[in-house]
Amino acid sequence: MLKVKSRKESISASWRKTSLGRLRLELGGLSFALQKGFSAKDYACHLWSKGAKTWMGSSSPNAKEYLLKEAEAFRCFYPEVVFKITEAKEDKAELLFIKGCLGGWGEDLWRLAHSLSLSRKDVCAYCHESFSIWTKQLNLKVHIGPRGDKICRLQVIKEVKRRGKSSKTREKI
Repeated sequence: MLKVKSRKESISASWRKTSLGRLRLELGGLSFALQKGFSAKDYACHLWSKGAKTWMGSSSPNAKEYLLKEAEAFRCFYPEVVFKITEAKEDKAELLFIKGCLGGWGEDLWRLAHSLSLSRKDVCAYCHESFSIWTKQLNLKVHIGPRGDKICRLQVIKEVKRRGKSSKTREKI
């Protein structure tokens, strides 16, 4: 007997296909840019240098506000990626990617990237630059990528203003 998908399962399957199409479009653009002699930073600048304040609804959110908004977007645009928020304070927030990443998911994370002649290094450089360019518009600092334990993290730091001076949170990323 054939199993009939519920409306919810059908919508979920359609959304997963849509999210994969969105990733294919973004990575396809990166591949095209690299083939034409541009860098990952150039492409990230082209896509992400405007709009952060409008998207966020604030010109200077704190680290927690920003990370929670990104987590909401990740759940929507990357339904196969599993992550957890490990810290959410006003001055510092962190998210760990448990399964998959923003550059790919599934059994072979890098299958789509490789099919577009991209390496993991290309995708990671683009991801890093994209977040750096995007968060700079919001007066935030970001680090995204794996550490010694090879787990990819998104860490956001808010500059702390003290008596008219700006001092960055002194913590090694």
